[in-house]
Amino acid sequence: MEALLLLALSILTGAGCRDWGVTLPAGPVAGWSGSCVTIPCSYTYPEGQLVRAVTWSRDTERIVWLTATARQGYDRANRAQFLGDLQHNCTLSLNPLVLGDGGAYSFEFQTQSQTWRSPRAVCLTVSEHPCRVQHSMSRTPGVLSGSMDCSISKRCSSSGLYWYDRASTQILQETGKSKSKLSMRVIWQHRGAVLECRVWGYRNRCLPKGPQPPATGQPHHLKVLVDTDGPGPIREGDSFTLRCVGDSESLDQVYFWIHDYEDLPGSSSVQIQGATLSHGGNYTCMKWVSDIGRAYLAISPTTYVAILAPPVVHVVATPGPHRSTGEPLSLTCQLDTRAYGGLGFSWYKDGKRLGWAQAELAFPGLQVADGGEYQCEVHNTLGKSTSLPLTITVVYGSDWYQLSPGLMAGFGAGILLLFLLSNLGVYCLARRIRQRKELGGSLQGGSREDPSAPQRDSLYEEIPCAEEIPCPLDDDGDYYNSPKDYCN
Repeated sequence: MEALLLLALSILTGAGCRDWGVTLPAGPVAGWSGSCVTIPCSYTYPEGQLVRAVTWSRDTERIVWLTATARQGYDRANRAQFLGDLQHNCTLSLNPLVLGDGGAYSFEFQTQSQTWRSPRAVCLTVSEHPCRVQHSMSRTPGVLSGSMDCSISKRCSSSGLYWYDRASTQILQETGKSKSKLSMRVIWQHRGAVLECRVWGYRNRCLPKGPQPPATGQPHHLKVLVDTDGPGPIREGDSFTLRCVGDSESLDQVYFWIHDYEDLPGSSSVQIQGATLSHGGNYTCMKWVSDIGRAYLAISPTTYVAILAPPVVHVVATPGPHRSTGEPLSLTCQLDTRAYGGLGFSWYKDGKRLGWAQAELAFPGLQVADGGEYQCEVHNTLGKSTSLPLTITVVYGSDWYQLSPGLMAGFGAGILLLFLLSNLGVYCLARRIRQRKELGGSLQGGSREDPSAPQRDSLYEEIPCAEEIPCPLDDDGDYYNSPKDYCN
């Protein structure tokens, strides 16, 4: 009877009447990116139950999980924090907010007997903060002209934007209430430093009252690292990667690259495939970190990248490529650079390798057989490079002999043709004179010519017709031919 009376009294007084439930804000929750938001929450359960685990979820993703035996778990960004306990408080804090935090948030707790989930979720919307400092850059290729501008929305309550150096000293630049301009020449003077664009009068309400500490997104000093495919210098045709490296990462950051005052596209790294000489030079990276009420521009020191190309090789003849037989000659293999070490040399004459491995090929006394086309090859572990051929000529007496086989063959053929033509001319002239003499002797009968008689140019002289020309006797007796028969 007493037990029944106590039970009835407890029911009337409300003791032990707690039911399963979760209390969340009635309407949606809104926040700005970069700020913070708190979602108040409480939960109830019957007496005698022990809470073993609580969970907060965004849509279908679990972002907070806390058990009685394990410590609190956070999401990957470490921005969601459970402010409640394993009793009745389930308040959740998000700091700082990002645009991707929007969604439906629900709470769930587990006891030794069952799991209870809030029958409805609270909707969180996140919009861009009007005081987030944005950037824009105007550049002219080839020179350090242009500027970096930081700006905010006109809806942000501020007294203006100002640039500060590493010592928090204000940089005097063109500025206004919602925009401030910093020239590239000033930025270039602060390589290796971090500059800040600050919204004057802004206060982060998610931080306790008092002096505002530096934002957690402030980048540290940057540097450029060069990664190559293998050890040794970068040669023409190789590939390499440039990385912009700092000590911290931020949620909202943008990278810029400058190569010899020219802008390069890229993110935190730039990959170069098939390097050429134009890819060598000075590289500088910059990182813009946007935050609420302030932004940072980190500039790395300049890093020089050298690209080694095959050297240009020349064969130099001292005192010159045209020499007389018996005179000395020195051939030297010269390079257009001193950037290479551990060099080896090879010599070639008319395409055939010589047994000489020094940079100088010397001839104490030139012979005709020493002539031809000479080439020098330079090689080391990085590769090899061959010179253009150099033709050596030798003066012998009053004649020049080209020591090139092609030139020698042409010269010999010309001499032989000239010899044949001269002999043919002499032969033809002699034969004509001989025919002339033979024909003249047969017609004149060997008689002397009258010196006063006119000379005839033709080999065929005019023969006068006689009145009677005796002919030899035949078997029948004497007879005479008429002039007509003979002359015709």
